Amino acid sequence: MDFENEQNKNIDENEIDNFKIDSNSMNAENIKSDSMNDTQEIPATYNQQNSEINHEMPRVEFRSNKKSLGKMVKRFRRRMLVSFVAVALIAALIGGGAVAGIMKYTNIGQQTQVINRYLPLSSDNNNFNLITNIAKIVSPSVVGIDTSVSYSNGYRSALIPEGSGSGIIIDSQGYIVTNNHVVDGASKITVNLSDGRKFPAQLIGKDAKTDLAVLKINATNLIPAKLGDSSKLEVGELAVAIGNPLGESFAGTVTAGIISGLNRNLQSDYGPVNLIQTDAAINPGNSGGPLVNSNGEVIGITSVKLTSTGGSNTQDPFGMFQSQSTPVEGMGFAIPINEAKPIIDELIKHGYVERPIMGVSVQEVTSQDAAQYNIPVGLYIAQVQQGSGADEAGLQAGDVITAVDGTKVDTFDSLQSIINKHKVGDTITVTFWRNGKTLTAKVKLMSSSNAQ
Repeated sequence: MDFENEQNKNIDENEIDNFKIDSNSMNAENIKSDSMNDTQEIPATYNQQNSEINHEMPRVEFRSNKKSLGKMVKRFRRRMLVSFVAVALIAALIGGGAVAGIMKYTNIGQQTQVINRYLPLSSDNNNFNLITNIAKIVSPSVVGIDTSVSYSNGYRSALIPEGSGSGIIIDSQGYIVTNNHVVDGASKITVNLSDGRKFPAQLIGKDAKTDLAVLKINATNLIPAKLGDSSKLEVGELAVAIGNPLGESFAGTVTAGIISGLNRNLQSDYGPVNLIQTDAAINPGNSGGPLVNSNGEVIGITSVKLTSTGGSNTQDPFGMFQSQSTPVEGMGFAIPINEAKPIIDELIKHGYVERPIMGVSVQEVTSQDAAQYNIPVGLYIAQVQQGSGADEAGLQAGDVITAVDGTKVDTFDSLQSIINKHKVGDTITVTFWRNGKTLTAKVKLMSSSNAQ
C-alpha cells in the first residue's frame, strides 16, 4: 500500500529511540527558547534628527524553531501510523475467514481517509476482479425490452409506451427468454442489445404459470449466455444480477449479493411456485434478466422483488403478498434455471406449455364445510369439461374427490402436485364420494392446450 508524504517508509527501532532521546532532552531551558509562545522584547530606540525626536515603540517579535518542531510532528505521525497499521493487520487476520477487504488510502489535506470495500471470498481467492469479470462475460448477453400497446380514441390509433424489462439471449439464432409479465398484452416489443442495436421482436410463446416468455429477433453476432445448474446452489454463495432497472437510462446495471434462500415455495394465482431468494438489488426493469453465479453462469431469471407485503408497494406479478403490510428489504426472487429450461423448450417448440389436466373445476371442502353439509373433506367438483378425461370417466358435478392414486387430497395444491408427476396421456385412479358412496374411476389426463 502506498502512503503519501513519506508514509510508506518503515520506522526502525533506532528512529523510535531517537524520538525518545529528543523528547527527554527537551528541558525547561530549551522549551523556553524554542517554544512557539516564546517572546523577546526589542528595546526602544530614539533618533534625533532636525531637532525632532523620532520615538519607536517597543516591538514584540515571535520566534519559533520550525525545524525541531517539524521533526517532532513527523515522528509523532509515524508512531501513530505504525499503531494504526498494526491494528488494521490484526483486524484483517481476525475477520479474514469471512470477507476479503480492500483498503484504499487517500490524503485530503492533512487528514487520511480510509475507504473499506468488501467482496465475498471465492475458492480461487481472486476476489478483486471477480464481479468485474462476470459483468464483462455476461453483459453482452443481457438485453433491454421495451413494450408498447395500441390505443385508439375512435378516430385514430397509436402505440403508447407501456413498460420495460430485461431479457437473456439463450442462443445465437436470436431466442431470448424474459418474464411473461414484461411482455403480456404488448402490441409491439422492441429488443435493445448491449452494443446499441435495436430490433423488433416476435413473441414465440409465454406461460403465465411460471411467468416465462420467449422472444425471437433476426440479428447476427449475438452472444448467448451460458446456462448453469441451479440444483448445485448453496445458501451464502455469490449472486450477481444484471439488467435494466428503470429502463434504458440505466441499461446494464450490475448488482451483487448472495443466495439468501433456496426452494422458496410461494403461492401464486396459478399455484405454488419454487423460487431462489437473493439480496442482490432487483428493481423494476430487472425482471427477465439473469441471476448469475461466480462462474458467470445463469442460475436464475429474476422475476419479483418484495418491497412490502402490502399489495400497492410490491413488485409482485404473482400476487403472492396481498393480505399483509410489512415493509421488507433485500428480498428478491428468481426462477431457478433448471425449472425454466423445460418451459423454455416447450415454448420454443409449441408456443405454449403442455401440461396434463383432468378437466374439472374444484372447490376445497374444509372440515367445517364437511360437518355443515354432511359430505367428506376433499375437493368438490363444481364443473366437468365436456370431452375431457374426467367426463369420459363418468365424473360429475357434485362429486367430492377424496384421493388420487391412493394419496389423500384435500387441497387444490395436493391434487395438482400429483397430476404434475404425470404426462399427457397417463391414467390416474380417482377416488370420489357420491351420494354417500365411495367410488373409483380411471381418468386419462388431457393436454392443457385442449382446455376450453
